Order: sequence, then C-alpha cells, then structure tokens
Amino acid sequence: MAAYLNQENMDELIQQHIPFIIRTVSNVTGRYVSVEQDDTYSIGLSAFAEAVERFDGERGAFLSFAALVIRSRVTTYLKQESARQSSLVSLDAMEENGQIPPAPQSDNKDLANEIILYRAELQKFGLTLEDLADHSPKHRDTRHRAVDAAEAASEDADTVKVTYTKKKLPVRQVSKVSGLSEKAVKTSKVFILGTMLVFVQKLSGLMSWIHETR
Repeated sequence: MAAYLNQENMDELIQQHIPFIIRTVSNVTGRYVSVEQDDTYSIGLSAFAEAVERFDGERGAFLSFAALVIRSRVTTYLKQESARQSSLVSLDAMEENGQIPPAPQSDNKDLANEIILYRAELQKFGLTLEDLADHSPKHRDTRHRAVDAAEAASEDADTVKVTYTKKKLPVRQVSKVSGLSEKAVKTSKVFILGTMLVFVQKLSGLMSWIHETR
C-alpha cells in the first residue's frame, strides 16, 4: 500500500482514521485516550503508519491488519512501562531498606533501565531483587568479603560459564578463585550470585553502588 502513497497522502490517510486509531488504542488500555497527553496515542499513530507500510492485499482487510499491529505495539509499550515502574518501586524499597544509597535524580532513568535488565538476568536463575535484599549480609565485613568473591568469580571465565550453564553458583569453584572458604561462600551464595551477575553484565550504576556500600 505504501508504494502508492506520498507523505501528504499518508498524513491524510492517518487523519481519516484517527477515530479508528483512538478506539483501537482505548480497547487495549481499557481507558479514555487523550490525543494531546497520552503516549499510547502516539504509539497508535506510529503503529498505524507501520501497518500502512507493511500491508499487502494477501493479508486480508487493511483495518483488521492495522488493528492487529496497533494492539501489538501498544501492548508491548504497556508491558515495558509496567516493568519500568516495577523497577522504580523496587529501587525505592531497596533505598528505604538501606540496600543501596539514593541515586541522583538525573540518573534515575538510566538506573531503572539497568534494573530492568538485571531483573531479567536474575530470572534466569530463579531470583528476584527481593531475594537479594532478603539475603544481603547484615555485617559489613561479611558483605565486603562476599562482594570481593563475586567480583573475583565474575572475572574467571570458567566460573562464569559453569554458573550460567548450571544456573546456580558453583560454591567450590567460587571459593577457589576468591580465596573465601566454601562455608562462607555457601552462607552468602544468593547474594554472591546476584552480585556476580552485576559484574558479569557490567551494569555500571549498580556496580558503583555495590563498591560504595560494601
């Protein structure tokens, strides 16, 4: 379809279908959509234009295809926003519990993005941010040694490979590369694993806070 449209015609086509776009977006969000203030409306417009670009006659009715693309893009956006907000809530809770120091306001967005990535990494090992908070060593010296062990483990390629392959912390191997006793590693294994993943993924904001608070 796009082959027969210039930008002026595209704009006209979009204008003609604004009620359709609003209705489709509203059906996904389950609420009234503000044309001037709602990000989902902008997502809907972009998705409609994408549908125009991608549509061909073999896909059936155009509006059915456009509705499918709009629903997909808006749903993806809503999931991303939900994950972002969840990360910010978890960050606030961890700050209140003293797990991490408050971040400068300008860094909150970057940190939230890091935490979204970190959550996904933790899920591979069946862990959550709340698990790490629950298993964080209470004594400063214990935490310091655990962070050092996690960092040492993250720098050993074989240890990293085994950890990701088995989806758990290889206690004996971490003890060997870090110099921490197996008993100490086992006692703090959840915290060490979670911290190790930060170093492996090179999440700079979280790495800085870990070093500052160990």
